[in-house]
Amino acid sequence: MNAHSTPIPSAEALLPEVLAFRKRFPIFRNKVHLANNAMGAVSDVVEKAHRQFLDDRIEQGASWESALEQHDRLRDGFAALIGAKPHEIALCYAATQALGVVSSCFDWRDRQTIVFDDYSFPSVTQLWRVQERRGARIRQVAADADGLIRPEYFTPQIDESVAIVSASHVCYKNGHRLDAAGVAREAHAAGALFALDDYQSCGSRPFDVRAADVDILVAGTVKFMLGSPGVAMMYVREELHDQLHPTVTGWFGQESPHAMRIDAHVEAPDAAKFQIGTPALCAIYDSVAGLELLQSVGVDKVSTWIDHITGVLFTRLAEEGFVSATPSDPARHGPQVAIRAHDAAQAVEMLAARNITSSHRDNNVRTAWHFYNTPDDVEALIDGLKAIRPLMVSADG
Repeated sequence: MNAHSTPIPSAEALLPEVLAFRKRFPIFRNKVHLANNAMGAVSDVVEKAHRQFLDDRIEQGASWESALEQHDRLRDGFAALIGAKPHEIALCYAATQALGVVSSCFDWRDRQTIVFDDYSFPSVTQLWRVQERRGARIRQVAADADGLIRPEYFTPQIDESVAIVSASHVCYKNGHRLDAAGVAREAHAAGALFALDDYQSCGSRPFDVRAADVDILVAGTVKFMLGSPGVAMMYVREELHDQLHPTVTGWFGQESPHAMRIDAHVEAPDAAKFQIGTPALCAIYDSVAGLELLQSVGVDKVSTWIDHITGVLFTRLAEEGFVSATPSDPARHGPQVAIRAHDAAQAVEMLAARNITSSHRDNNVRTAWHFYNTPDDVEALIDGLKAIRPLMVSADG
C-alpha cells in the first residue's frame, strides 16, 4: 500500500533498506541494471512465482483454480496501488490491446475526434490512427522547443468534437513527466474522456486516479512493478461502466465466463467487460509477486529514493559535462534520465560491454532508476560515459 502511518525516512536513511532490497535481484551480482524502463530486474520472489506456476500445472494438471486466484490478487493489488476499486480494473495483455478494446466502444459519429500528444508511445498512436478507417479524426499535441508539453498546449486541440484525449504520463523517449491532472481538466472541460498511459511510471511513485480525475489508465507490470511482460492492467472509472460497451470481447469479458454460453453475449457489469480471452497466466503469477514485493517496501519510499538517486545523477552529469534530455525538476521527470548522444545505439552497446544495462530512443541513452539502484551505480555509469565520451553530446559543444 502507498499509505504509511509514520513519516518516510530521508533518502540517506533509506540506503540500508535499498541495499537489502538490492540483494533480492540476482542481476546485481555482475551487472548494473539501468534498463528498468525496458524491463525491471527479476527478483527472488518472481523466480519462485514463475516456478510455482509450473509446479501448480504439474501437480494439478489443469491449474485453473490456482491461476484465477492469482488473477484476482493482481486485480486487487493494482487497484490498491492506484487508489481504485477492484471492479474498476481489467487485466489485459498489453496497454495497446486494452485501449483497443476501449476504442471499440466508439462509433466516432457524434464525437469524431481523438487527441493524443507527442509523448505517446508509437503503439498507442498507431491504434488511434487506425480509427480513421472507422470515421475518427486525429489531432496531435506537439512539444515545445524545450521538449515540454504543458496542459494548456492541449487547449487549442480540444473542442466538443473530441471523444477522448489520450496522453502519456512519462515520455518514453526523454523521461519528461506530464501534468496529468491538468490535462484531465482540459479534456473534461469539453466533455471528453481522458485516458492516461502510465506504463513508464506506474510503481515508481504514488498516483491516485481519483485525485488526478483520470477516466481510463493503462499500465504494465514488466517495468517498475517488477513483474513480467504479457500483463497490462486497465482502470476504467466505475461511472463509465454503463456507458462503454466494447465490441471486441471474449469469455473473460462476460458476466459469467464459466457459463460457456454460445447463445448470447452478456458482458460483465464492471471493468472485466474490457477483458478478452485467456490471460497470460504465468506472467500473472510473476506480476503478483513483483507487485507485492514493491508494496512491501511502499511506493512512497520508492519515490523518495528515485528522486534522490536521479538527483545525484543529474549533478554528476553536469559536473562531467554530459547533457541530459530530461528536466532535473522531480515534478517534471519520471524515473528515467535520458542522456544525449551522437550515437546512442553504439553507446548502449559499449556500456553493455562494461556490464551496464541501458536502452536508447531518439538518440538518447536512456537510464531508469529504481529502489535497488545505488550511488555506486551512478558512478559506474559516469565512468562508462567518460570511457565513451566521443559518442556523447558535450555540454561545451
